Amino acid sequence: MKMRIGVSLPLLVFCTLGGSQAKALEQDGIPSIYPTAASIQIDPVKISEKDLRLIKKAGFEYVRFGVRPEIAAVAGKKADYAGLLTQLRALQLKPVLTLFGGPDVWGERKANVTSRQMASQSASDFANFALGFMDQHRDPDILWELWNEPEIPTFLKPELLRPGLVPSVQKICSALQSQSGSKTYKVFGFGFSKMPRAFSSSPYDELLDVSLKTCLSGISVHPYREKPETLISDFAEVRQVMSKYEKSSAPVIASEWGYSSFSPTRDLDGQALLVVREYLSSVFVRLSLLNIYAWKDTGGDPAAIEENYGLVDMNGQPKPALLALQHLFSRLSQTQLVSAKASASDYQLTLGSQAAAKDKRTVYVVWSSAAGSGATYQFSRNGAKACAISRFLPVQTDTACPGSGGTVELRAGQAPLAVTLYY
Repeated sequence: MKMRIGVSLPLLVFCTLGGSQAKALEQDGIPSIYPTAASIQIDPVKISEKDLRLIKKAGFEYVRFGVRPEIAAVAGKKADYAGLLTQLRALQLKPVLTLFGGPDVWGERKANVTSRQMASQSASDFANFALGFMDQHRDPDILWELWNEPEIPTFLKPELLRPGLVPSVQKICSALQSQSGSKTYKVFGFGFSKMPRAFSSSPYDELLDVSLKTCLSGISVHPYREKPETLISDFAEVRQVMSKYEKSSAPVIASEWGYSSFSPTRDLDGQALLVVREYLSSVFVRLSLLNIYAWKDTGGDPAAIEENYGLVDMNGQPKPALLALQHLFSRLSQTQLVSAKASASDYQLTLGSQAAAKDKRTVYVVWSSAAGSGATYQFSRNGAKACAISRFLPVQTDTACPGSGGTVELRAGQAPLAVTLYY
């Protein structure tokens, strides 16, 4: 895989992605060499070893995929979960495993049986499946997620929330609490497709009522949206929800979020722009992990939105989004967020080296969510030994900062820019 890299800087030693030598900083129980852990969605049936190696090379640390019970298995798509987990372990990729299903979990397709008749037994069956799979694959590196988008009828009909999923989650949490080694499990719920709200009543709050104070390490959301930066205002409410349950410091992860390149609405460069800002917005609100949807396109119709979320095309060729993201990862490797500021439509991140980093540096990133140019920002060099400006779109370049004065300037635009100061 070749990146479109411009001028290199002989004075600077940049971090190597995918290397095992980098020690990850553990925040909220989720180790990462980045300010927000980087994950990618894969298909457990179709993923190849070559794909997994490319995922590792690109700088991703985690991969997410769904695990279904036999009753909810998709015809012709039987996954070898044990084999895949072995491959991931060998490549030092950590799994995010979503335990879920669909209508078949609740017996909805059985003739002459109502949903409510089956719900009680199905709740117990799904809990037993989840607990059994977790016990079989007990591994502190795995992040577990209970269910997926419960508000979407495809995965859970509204009338099955109370008699089905809620008691199933209660049983799972009760069992995990009773296990002496339960702390080895990092469990998140529930892949909400709508951001939880602190001051509005929702029947799906019952899922948090029975789990957040018992077995959940934190919550997971799917914050799909037109502009990535609108996450910032929404996320303030998510934190209020966590405070309501006395879990204000618990991690929040985005277990699914991405942008499709589908004509004529959004071209490849448009997808790349939004994916890069998606990651930066996740860092801004201190998400513990972002799982980008998805690794590979699933079809060949350029106008089909669902077929073109991939960072690589159906032939495995990198799209601009992957090249830009890989370059961003290389600039932010072994850093942590120091501060995040917003002014009108402009955004600024300040990042510093993680404690284990060999090189001490400060990274400033600026961008705007509005069309046209934003404000110009000045950053003091503070005696830095070297200074580099990085561009991520439409090509990836690193160039020495101009001049030798005491400050360096960046103008915010829709394509993010970064300046790195080495000490």
